[in-house]
Amino acid sequence: MMRPLLLAACAQALLTPSPVRPVATRLRARTADGMSKGWKVLRLSEEEGNAISLAANSNEWGTKEIEVEIPRSAESPGIGILLEEFGANDEGEGLTLVAGLVDGGNAALSGLEILPGDAIIRADGANVEGLGYDRTVDALGAMAPAPAPARLTLKRLLKIPKVTLTVMFPPEENEPNRVINWYPRRGLRETLLVNKIDVGGTCTEDMQCLLRCSCVVRKGRALLEDWGIQEKQMLEKKEPDWRLTCRACLPPLEEDGEMTIRIRPDTENVLRRKGGAYEYKFKM
Repeated sequence: MMRPLLLAACAQALLTPSPVRPVATRLRARTADGMSKGWKVLRLSEEEGNAISLAANSNEWGTKEIEVEIPRSAESPGIGILLEEFGANDEGEGLTLVAGLVDGGNAALSGLEILPGDAIIRADGANVEGLGYDRTVDALGAMAPAPAPARLTLKRLLKIPKVTLTVMFPPEENEPNRVINWYPRRGLRETLLVNKIDVGGTCTEDMQCLLRCSCVVRKGRALLEDWGIQEKQMLEKKEPDWRLTCRACLPPLEEDGEMTIRIRPDTENVLRRKGGAYEYKFKM
């Protein structure tokens, strides 16, 4: 349900809502209902105070906290935010999100970027995270009255930039390319295995790395984190286009990217057995 939040000083009744301000063109598809599916409500452990926390519902999304200060006056004491509740329990805990801004209200006139789907988590420093509509309104009504500004902390869902990863297989395996998503701060080997792509073992019984989990990076190499010490020693000078899937990782990204790799390159060209042990003989 969606109800107007036009809080005034003391116990003044909620005002009749004005038309909702239209959302900017680039954000027109963003609605509270649509964004609600990206949130989950968590109860923290007893050590963390048994509090409620709002978190992203999948690894495609992250969260960011945003501080806003909405000016108010004695003549115009309201906030001008529309809130919508998406479920609450008997204790009044739940998910309440910003549904829009009231046209001509203080929030709209402030020019602050308050978006549909944002969650108010603090009001004048008081914790309101994970509360239903009624308890959220009560907490907002307890803020310092106008002309003091309304100081709010919002939590916002943000799409995490990802790499669209094309995985190629050796020609003799006659396997079609696979296209998967790779998210920052996750290892390449982990990502491949989660997507049920076998990349081979990482070592032999004597724990010597034989490059069996290696891959050739055909496109997008600059997106990867820099060489680790092991990779640098083994690959940088002789096989600069190779990476070890057990070591390669994706750093935080500013925008989506694309990468193409070929798994299981021809290690016979770079490894030769000598005296019962492998030594590296990199092709030139």
